[in-house]
Amino acid sequence: MPRLRFCGRRRAARTCSRAERERTRHRPNTRRDAIVGSVFLGAASGLRSQLGITTVVVCSDPSLPSIFRQPWTKRLLVTAAAGELVVDKLPTTPSRLAPPGLAARLVLGALAAGLFAQTRQAPLLVAAAIGASSAALAAKVGHDVRAGLAHHVPDPAVAVVEDALGLGLATAGSRVSSRNTTRTRRL
Repeated sequence: MPRLRFCGRRRAARTCSRAERERTRHRPNTRRDAIVGSVFLGAASGLRSQLGITTVVVCSDPSLPSIFRQPWTKRLLVTAAAGELVVDKLPTTPSRLAPPGLAARLVLGALAAGLFAQTRQAPLLVAAAIGASSAALAAKVGHDVRAGLAHHVPDPAVAVVEDALGLGLATAGSRVSSRNTTRTRRL
């Protein structure tokens, strides 16, 4: 008796041919990749506003708009991200939750997530909304954690750890691979 399986994206259980199982096993799950990447890139932008967009552009996917594939654009974004990492340590830096800082984080988180979704041929608006939401949440959590730790640990040390976390999130988000496959499951 043949085994019943879920084949690819079909919801109904039925028997699958071997060829169909092979074809669906190697189909990339671009929507899931875009969502996961959008969450990571948005969170990175919430911690350090420039990191999300910079990482997406530096990876230079051919499906990015031409302006983001230009060498001068990459240099400009890398310089801006490096400058932000330095300026964040200064005592005169305003709060990331102030309206201008939060607005920039939301916009850049949405832009990074939208561009990443474009490289995965996924819906841009959904990814942008996820990126902006993730940026807002990360900005609030990052601010609160940093303020709480500032009583026990020197602020520059906390800021460096936050930089590393933001860079890790941005790198992980831009590297979410479409090599992930849907798997055939047994009933």
